[in-house]
Amino acid sequence: ERINSHTDTVACQTCHIPEGATRNATKTEWDWSTAGQDLPEDPHVYLKIKGTFVYEHDLMPTYAWFNGNADRYIVGDLIDPTQPTNLTLPLGDINDLTAQIWPFKVHNALQPYDAIYNYLLIPRTAGDGGFWSEFDWDAAFRLNEADSGLAYSGEYGFAPTTMHWTLTHLVQPKENALQCNDCHGENGRMDWDALGYYGDPLYWGGREQQMGLQADSQ
Repeated sequence: ERINSHTDTVACQTCHIPEGATRNATKTEWDWSTAGQDLPEDPHVYLKIKGTFVYEHDLMPTYAWFNGNADRYIVGDLIDPTQPTNLTLPLGDINDLTAQIWPFKVHNALQPYDAIYNYLLIPRTAGDGGFWSEFDWDAAFRLNEADSGLAYSGEYGFAPTTMHWTLTHLVQPKENALQCNDCHGENGRMDWDALGYYGDPLYWGGREQQMGLQADSQ
């Protein structure tokens, strides 16, 4: 009964997928800024046409509220190149009673952006004059102006981006599901502050109690 009482707040996947990429490693970082160099190639480390990668095995999820909807980056949206731009931001928070705590893989990247217009750029990769044959970023961005209609100022850099991907595959046998101490207590895996809690619900109470605390403090 105690475990079942969590289901209004915690997605089934959160307990039953304690780690991601348990069979094969998954890409968690991608640095496009290093593409085009003549470096030793390895599909899990570096490719000249794509840049540098980091792969992880038995990935510890990142936990966030999710109500089934997400914000997303649309071509031409402005960015702050000094801060990570979240391309797929899960929506929901502790005050959203339709949201649950979900496990995510967070993918971090460095992607090209227009240093004057402050939006992400799309290079032409394949085909005549594309980056994958010429390895010329400037030319690839100029060619894309005709492809996408996205203006290019002639100046570019590389900006950090993130993507949240829900973990829904590789459900573990029930004996491998998270137990109370995996989330609660001094060594629990949850970042309660990031989730909007005053502290561990084991001591501070669940969402409804903490929402009341928030209302009392305003």
